Amino acid sequence: MLGRIRHLACVRTLGGACELIVVRHGETEWNRALRVQGSTDIELNAKGRMQADRCAAALAKQLALDSRPKVVLSSELGRAAVTAASIALALSEGAGASTVVRQDPRLNEWDLGVLEGLRKEEAAKEHPEDWRLFSEHWSVPRVSPEVAATRIAGGESMREVRARAVAALEEACREARAEGMLVIAVTHGGVLGQLLQHTVEIGTVSADISTAPANACISRFLVTPDGRWEVTSWSEIDHLDGDAAPHTVNYNKVAS
Repeated sequence: MLGRIRHLACVRTLGGACELIVVRHGETEWNRALRVQGSTDIELNAKGRMQADRCAAALAKQLALDSRPKVVLSSELGRAAVTAASIALALSEGAGASTVVRQDPRLNEWDLGVLEGLRKEEAAKEHPEDWRLFSEHWSVPRVSPEVAATRIAGGESMREVRARAVAALEEACREARAEGMLVIAVTHGGVLGQLLQHTVEIGTVSADISTAPANACISRFLVTPDGRWEVTSWSEIDHLDGDAAPHTVNYNKVAS
């Protein structure tokens, strides 16, 4: 739940662990149409902007003024950067100092190469092996080393995505830990899937991880100085109700 932010207590009592809050960007028209985005820069639609604002308001409500980070990390892609800007604006209100967005390309979405721009039926027909690699594994807790190392044609492997995203966030946690602060980062569904796989592989799961990360969901991790990760909540969407409720995504069901 949104009230389970530990802030300084986690730094003092859990071996110097840093709390990491990871947000998926709001909805785009390509999300709605089940068109593969990957590294393609697609803007938020009206619902996505509403979701970003709801997410921002929820985080601002739960974070005390003196615990709000000075920086919100973001992917370079516009759908994440605009979501991050909404969060930064909400955190700045009443805090006496502005929270800024810092973009990091290491948080960009999984480069899905030949699949990008295709609707799921087209991708499954034109590039069945690449589509299977993406659609069956983008948000599952475990994959084999062979699957993780396999690149989408013209794009990246899951292992490559995981390496860059984990490096970016562990670096941010080192900086935040020195100040006793938490980290907020806005990224993408494929990146969140890799953070989950990383945590399951080398860390601890203390949350229900049975659902895929929805648009504008909030997930929380603890990251220790020695690189141990724990997922403490996963894909929270309590703040998204009514018109802001995310659509259910099913990439595996393809019309014949």
